Amino acid sequence: MSSTASTTSTARPTRHLPTQDSQGETKRRVPVTPAVLRSIFASSRSPHEERSISRIAFFRFAGFLLSVVGISFAAARNRGFASGATLLGVV
Repeated sequence: MSSTASTTSTARPTRHLPTQDSQGETKRRVPVTPAVLRSIFASSRSPHEERSISRIAFFRFAGFLLSVVGISFAAARNRGFASGATLLGVV
């Protein structure tokens, strides 16, 4: 006898199923997201420390954006307008 049934493996999304601990109680797993991690770390800091860290992160991000814009302008200026227009197909 030959079996004609074939087995295929398909990727299935993982589900957050309830788990049972050693005492038989059902627990739900909470997915770990960036917001959950941030709330864990934020709960260990005072509001003043949280504002200070947030302010430092904002200024670092603003400095990064300004450096990107400055480097882009410097590169565009060194390339010249004519070659930039040629790249865009204007000429």
